[in-house]
Amino acid sequence: MKLAAHGIVGNVLVLKCIEDWLSNRKQCVVLNGCFSEWRDVISGVPQRSVLDPLLFIIYINDIDDRVACKIMKFADDTKIYHIPCIQMQM
Repeated sequence: MKLAAHGIVGNVLVLKCIEDWLSNRKQCVVLNGCFSEWRDVISGVPQRSVLDPLLFIIYINDIDDRVACKIMKFADDTKIYHIPCIQMQM
């Protein structure tokens, strides 16, 4: 849906390739030479890929559409903040 919202539609092959690349992934953790069980990866984008920065931007680009606070986005960091209104007394 997010890809379609940014105009990436029509080319079924490209969309199918991206969907396949992001689907059915598994991962395990290695600590001191011991391996955990393999688990399904249900979110995120594989790091160190060519598409990683683009897909990240597409994913977070509309994050401020439904948030009533101020938002600052920079690289892979998002901060939500509020500046309180200070009333001056005379």
